[in-house]
Amino acid sequence: MVFDVLGWEAGTRIDIAVHAGTVVVRRARGGEYRLNARRLLHIPVAVRRWCCLGERELVLVRAVPELSALVICGQERLDRALPDPRRLVDAARAVGVHVGGSGGGSSDRAVQAGGAVSRPAAGSAGSGSGRRG
Repeated sequence: MVFDVLGWEAGTRIDIAVHAGTVVVRRARGGEYRLNARRLLHIPVAVRRWCCLGERELVLVRAVPELSALVICGQERLDRALPDPRRLVDAARAVGVHVGGSGGGSSDRAVQAGGAVSRPAAGSAGSGSGRRG
């Protein structure tokens, strides 16, 4: 759980702030809010409204351990921050498709759903010793 990364336990005092349509949660000795007994974070209705977070909206939560903080972005904020997904999909090229006759070779590997691409380390001459992540 994200709170493990931050070292936050049930009862941890926090402050909740808003910046640029994003919720920022920080550990604070005198914080007005606390993690509940189940280590769940309740974001007040007013804060959710300020950030245009709908009821049960999926959000992106990013821990910032060096600042003992969380950054929470809703869909609207992500839509403004990220490139247009339609353009990304239209411009995307399948992995393993070689344009211009590159021919592939032993250093090219196809990606299975949910897999990762790995390339042999420099000097391994494509021996297949590269680790798969």
